[in-house]
Amino acid sequence: MVSSVSLSSALSISNTNNKTSSSSSSLHTERKHIIHPRHQHHHRHRNQLCNQRRHIRRRRKQGVCSAALTNGQKVALHYKLTNGETSELIDDTSTRGQAVEITLGSGELFPKLEAQLLTCEVGSKVKLTLEPEDTYGNFDEKKIQKQPILPEEMVQVKEQVQPGQVVQLAPNVIAKVVEIGEDSLTLDFNHPLAGLKLTFEVDVIAVKDAPTLFGTPMVKFTPPGQPR
Repeated sequence: MVSSVSLSSALSISNTNNKTSSSSSSLHTERKHIIHPRHQHHHRHRNQLCNQRRHIRRRRKQGVCSAALTNGQKVALHYKLTNGETSELIDDTSTRGQAVEITLGSGELFPKLEAQLLTCEVGSKVKLTLEPEDTYGNFDEKKIQKQPILPEEMVQVKEQVQPGQVVQLAPNVIAKVVEIGEDSLTLDFNHPLAGLKLTFEVDVIAVKDAPTLFGTPMVKFTPPGQPR
C-alpha cells in the first residue's frame, strides 16, 4: 500500500515537473525573440551586415566577385626578379622593406607582365617568365661602340672608371665600360639585362587610396563578357 502511494505520488510529481519544464521552455523560446524597441534598429542593422557578408562570400565562391585590377589604379606590390635560365637573383624588393608603387596602364611595366596583373586581385601572387624580346630586347653587337677621348681627359677618365663599371652618360643613357684604350673608351649601350630570359614573381599587396569593405580593399568589378 505504501509502495502504491509512493509510486502514484512520484508519477504525479513527474507529470507536474514535465508541464512546468515545458511551460518554462516555451516561455524561454518566446522571450528569446522579444527585442526591446530601443534595440530594434541596431538589430536590423546587424542583420543587414551579416546578410551582406554572406552575399559577398557566396558570390566569391561562385567566381562572380573576382574584383580584378583595372587600368588607372595605383597598385603596391613586391617583386622578385631572377635569371630565367640560371635562377640567379637579380632584384628583390622585399629585402629593401618597401613595396613598389606603379600605375596600371601607364607603361611602367612590360606589356605581358601588366596583362597578367590585370587578371589578378589584391592578395594574388604571379610568377611569369618572359623572353628577351618581351623585356629589354636581344643583345645587339652594334650597340658596342668606341668613343674617342681627348688626351687631357684620359687621365681623369682612368681615375674615375674601370672596365666592367656601368656609367651614366645622360639622364636616360647608361653604358657598360668594356675597355679603356690609349685614346678611347669602348662602351656597351645594351641594357645590362638585354638578352636574358627573366622570371618575375609578383605579390600584389594593395590598391592605393582604394575604398574598403569590412577591412578588405575594393576594386572595380567588371562582369564577365563586358569591356573594362
